[in-house]
Amino acid sequence: MENPAQSFFGGMLIEIFIACILYGITTLQTFIYFQKYQNDMPSLKLMVATIWILETAHTAFCMQVVYAYLVSNFGEFEYFLSINWGVGVTVITEVVISTLVQAFYVKRVWIMSNKAKLLTAFIAFVTVCRIGFGIGSTILSYHFANWLSFRAHKSSLVTVSGGLGAAALVDVLVALTLSFYLTRGRTSWQKSSNSRINLIMLYAVNSGAITASASVLSVILYATQTDSLVFLGLVEIQGKLYANSFLGSLNARSHIRSKNNAAQYPSFEFSNNSAFRAVAPPAPKVEVFQQTIVTNDMGEQENDFGMKNLKGGELV
Repeated sequence: MENPAQSFFGGMLIEIFIACILYGITTLQTFIYFQKYQNDMPSLKLMVATIWILETAHTAFCMQVVYAYLVSNFGEFEYFLSINWGVGVTVITEVVISTLVQAFYVKRVWIMSNKAKLLTAFIAFVTVCRIGFGIGSTILSYHFANWLSFRAHKSSLVTVSGGLGAAALVDVLVALTLSFYLTRGRTSWQKSSNSRINLIMLYAVNSGAITASASVLSVILYATQTDSLVFLGLVEIQGKLYANSFLGSLNARSHIRSKNNAAQYPSFEFSNNSAFRAVAPPAPKVEVFQQTIVTNDMGEQENDFGMKNLKGGELV
């Protein structure tokens, strides 16, 4: 007789292990952020700390779900049909994390698009819809006593697929919008800065593609793998992907700035008044010194360590 735990919970167990690894990366990135960017705005620091706290709580409840199914109720295969109370907590926590990260990206769209109201409002509306679907899924997880009832009801299909679909749509729209405005802004920048623009575009597209793919795959698994919780494990991973995407975008700033020689490639900054502004690199300086060496009658050298500055200033 095949062990029901293998087919029902095996995939999710592996996915929870992966989620724990991603949580370790999140913790490392949080540590790096607070070490390198101490001059960031307090609101941004608070957001980073909040996401890490939520990620810690999310990971703890993921472990609680695994413990409840595989340890506390070991050998009770009928319990696999029940919906543990920790499932709803992990879902709503993941929704909050993804919403915070997507709100951060929506703000980037607002700045990069030079405050395009319709575009930003549409993306924000889809984000709000994702929140509503996530809250609906959480409520249904407590309303239905077991997975059979949960899956049999059409409302659960609507909330699960709607929430994950909305999340994927936001990720795609953000990636496409940022890529579009970065590409359009190339003409007003020096050609030497194109490598940095390409790097930013590559990061935006990749991060959006990964989280969007996770959302779409979760919907497919929910519809096809009816006798397994593998879809739920992927949802838990998705929250970790959002957190690492957010922290990675913050920590990558120093890497992007130092990617190329500062003397050849200008930097750029985002501001609230315009989409972007070029920042010219500081002009290098050269100093020329003279040192006099005196030899006495004994053949010994007497060094004059009082170096005199002959010429200095900006190198044109």
